Amino acid sequence: MAGGPYYQVKKGRWDGNISMASRVPYNIPRANFTVDQQLKLFNSKGLTLEDLVVLSGAHTFGFAHCKQFVSRLYNYRGTKQPDPDMDPRLLKALRMSCPQFGGNSDTVAPFDVTTPFLFDHAYYGNLEAKLGLLASDQALFLDPRTMSLVLQLGKDEHKFFQAFAAAMEKMGSIGVERGT
Repeated sequence: MAGGPYYQVKKGRWDGNISMASRVPYNIPRANFTVDQQLKLFNSKGLTLEDLVVLSGAHTFGFAHCKQFVSRLYNYRGTKQPDPDMDPRLLKALRMSCPQFGGNSDTVAPFDVTTPFLFDHAYYGNLEAKLGLLASDQALFLDPRTMSLVLQLGKDEHKFFQAFAAAMEKMGSIGVERGT
């Protein structure tokens, strides 16, 4: 409905008997993870560097609460300065919505500031333009291991859609237990 790729979702995991919110934080990257930290988590699940970059493209859609990125606006990595790898116009706009202290905890900002309601490949162009919302996203453009793939996917939506569908299928098979 948002314009993204179509892919089959396998049904009937026999090993999925419980779902607990308490398990989530240990299985997804944090908003301030470095590429090394993200890659370690992805590798532990059998996913590759390419899977990391492609699946991060899901951030072409959706929103994050201020608490996920506010440190980038005021005290990046303990420097008491904003993240130097954030576009100054984005920094100014986000500071208007997300004060350093106080503020509304329900306030959100779009992951993709250019096309927030479309599932497209604009996310990658945003990273090139220093418009990544999360530090973990912007890091993908800054790291030499991932930069070329970010650039490729930013130029070729069809390639992104194909790779995303394949990576989602792969992710859906993580830890599947087979048997009777």
